Amino acid sequence: MTQQDERLSAGKTGMEEAVSGMAATTKNLQAFAGEVAQMSKESFEHATQTLEKLRGAHGVEEIVTIQTNFVKEAFEHAGQYTRRLGELMSTLPLEITKSYQEAWLKSVSTAIRSAEEVGQSAVSNVERFSDSVRKV
Repeated sequence: MTQQDERLSAGKTGMEEAVSGMAATTKNLQAFAGEVAQMSKESFEHATQTLEKLRGAHGVEEIVTIQTNFVKEAFEHAGQYTRRLGELMSTLPLEITKSYQEAWLKSVSTAIRSAEEVGQSAVSNVERFSDSVRKV
């Protein structure tokens, strides 16, 4: 494999890693959007159920109890979703950096191999030049 082929292969690999990183990012963002949609749906359903309960209430004490329970449950749901969204958002940077870190390491190792090959080629050329100068 020539140096140019290795560089092209490394470039292709780097692009594949970048696309892989974008796919992981997209997947995490979709999961985040799904959680937000689920949270909105459940919140709407909870509010609708509470309104139905309020319609059937027979006194101020029952209305206050229904509203108190609504607020309590709303905060509990918010806490649950905040934890889940926090978990999703904490994994997002890790996924992004993991993909790009792998691509960076591969490109650096390819650059090191190329530099070593160039160095070996230079040493070989100097030795051949020295041999030809001695023969003259």
